[in-house]
Amino acid sequence: MADHKRTIRIADFELPRGPVTIEMLMAMPRASWEHLRSQINLRRQSDSSVPLARCRLCEAGIFIRSQATKNGHVPMFVHFPEGSKDCPWYEGRTLRPDAARAAQYQGHQESALHRQLCVTIEQLANADTRCTHSAVDTYLRPAIHMRGRWPDVYLEFGELGKFALEVQLSKPFAPEIAARHIHYDNEGVRLVWIFNILEDPLPQGFHDVITMQRGNAFLFDDAAQAASIERGTLVLKCYLENGKGGWLDPQLVTLDDLQTDYGRSAFVEDRRSDLLVASSKEERSRWWKAFQQAQNDKPNSPFYSTAFVSAWDSLQSSVPGLDAWREEFWASRSDRSQAHLAMLFAILCSVAHSADTGTENVYITKYKGEGAVLAMLNSKLSSGDFKHCANLIDSFVRSTALADLAERPSLKRMIKQAQETEAQIDNEHPVWRAMTRLFPEVLDGLVRAELDDLGRLPKWAACSDKAS
Repeated sequence: MADHKRTIRIADFELPRGPVTIEMLMAMPRASWEHLRSQINLRRQSDSSVPLARCRLCEAGIFIRSQATKNGHVPMFVHFPEGSKDCPWYEGRTLRPDAARAAQYQGHQESALHRQLCVTIEQLANADTRCTHSAVDTYLRPAIHMRGRWPDVYLEFGELGKFALEVQLSKPFAPEIAARHIHYDNEGVRLVWIFNILEDPLPQGFHDVITMQRGNAFLFDDAAQAASIERGTLVLKCYLENGKGGWLDPQLVTLDDLQTDYGRSAFVEDRRSDLLVASSKEERSRWWKAFQQAQNDKPNSPFYSTAFVSAWDSLQSSVPGLDAWREEFWASRSDRSQAHLAMLFAILCSVAHSADTGTENVYITKYKGEGAVLAMLNSKLSSGDFKHCANLIDSFVRSTALADLAERPSLKRMIKQAQETEAQIDNEHPVWRAMTRLFPEVLDGLVRAELDDLGRLPKWAACSDKAS
């Protein structure tokens, strides 16, 4: 029995993610915490000396364990095996990957069914004239000086490229999944994980594979085998996540149908990134539509239009403390908080849209042409209305494609003056949280990092050459 003490309460991730509490972790959608789990393990395999996440108390590296319960899998922070047992949050011993693997297979690394599936898959792939080389369970010597791999099925498929097919009947382990993706990516080989059936409930190891494949699960079953024989090439059955915890109707696909230009991922359709991109825009789109309606309703004072009421109600329901701030704001500033938030939204939209189009678009002042965004920011920060938001605005600008504006002497001077003359809101303040909800690509470190990992950070939110 492990000497279980307690749960790690806070993990400190590399920026831009930052601190993540256990409550935040457990409240995340499954796709989000599975992505974190995968990134931790990828870092562990590529550079174990620099953990992606550390325990707040002992600063040792941690990972995310998936605990199976009757209601599904629950994520928990856990120290890696070499973590200090003296940490007050030490949660007990964890099996090292080799020991866990040995316990699972009990010394038998391959079953008769596994071998049969591998041989059958290779034979069906060879029926395609484009297949110039194939092998089953043969050592793949790396091009660089590293440990090689024994892929279940290795294929060289002409212009389509090289493929390693891993036939998985029992649950794979997260460290091994990460290690294989890194290895094959370095070798220019596309890795595809293949199941025989989709269990219900699905083991966490299968979920980890599906996370790497962006919400795609590939099966080789009787239907796929029959289709392979009929078409004269390898055919797999592909299940795509439906975004609601289930699957769309399966489709039969070939290696030609796979998208393989995304490094470690091979998939038919990206079911993770598209949903994340869409959810990031959802609340902002509601406010933008309200702003456009307000400009029609009250062209001279759009921020006081009732068009913002429904958008405000939606935001208020998802940002704790926003309602209390509304009352406090009216008492201290004698102005409507809804209008203040709408103006701040217009300021940040001016930066975001200008960064996106490369043309300066300002929605809250009459400045136009070159230098309009800088003039607008200086103007708003010089007034008493937005001095308390100087840190927020500075942080926002520095995380966009217009980051160079933050180094302009005039704006640096305005930021400094605002900081010296008025107390600043921080990222726990309801207003900052509201803007984070509206612009997660910039202000939410977890969302920003995940989009960046997936190559989907929008160009307006990228302050480097990583824009896509």
